[in-house]
Amino acid sequence: MDKAPTTREQILDYLSSHTLASASEMAAALGVTAANIRHHLGLLEAKGLVAQAETQRLPRRGRPAKLYRLTAAAQQPFLEPLTRALLDALRRQGKSAEALLCDALCDHQSPDAARSLRERLQHAMHRLAAMHFEPRWEAHRHGPRVIFHRCPYAPLVADYPELCRLDTMLLERLLGVPVARVAEGPTAPCEFHVLPSGPASSPH
Repeated sequence: MDKAPTTREQILDYLSSHTLASASEMAAALGVTAANIRHHLGLLEAKGLVAQAETQRLPRRGRPAKLYRLTAAAQQPFLEPLTRALLDALRRQGKSAEALLCDALCDHQSPDAARSLRERLQHAMHRLAAMHFEPRWEAHRHGPRVIFHRCPYAPLVADYPELCRLDTMLLERLLGVPVARVAEGPTAPCEFHVLPSGPASSPH
């Protein structure tokens, strides 16, 4: 017998199809009290799965209703089937998924050669954090090391190993120098050695 979805699962499912909703709207749709919905919304916010969006003006006097939306982290399970379909389509066309993704994620831009390597590393960490890699870098005797504490496409790597090459390509594109992977998951963070002695190879 299938287990009934929890209130929190129902909230996530509702927001996946309604984009924005207030606690009272979700309460009416799910058949529970608004207070119960607000309690679970608070727990989902703490986990980084739900966030408050704009407020909704009510037709009558009173406080505006808070609207809620899914965060990027919560949307990942819903996006996985689409991502798989797109990667399969690229494979059938004989195209390099990692090269195309690298171009798109880096906006087809090259690093600013006038910046120091440290400045480029700091810029790269900012860009990669926005992509949910949870990156950091450390200074080492033979060159900087970059560590990814999270893989944003971990559920896909077993079927699409080319995505692991995307990590190296992204770093080389953002830094403008060669990068070598020295350690990788699934349980340990992925780690890369930055080689500042020459230009990065082309991803194409």
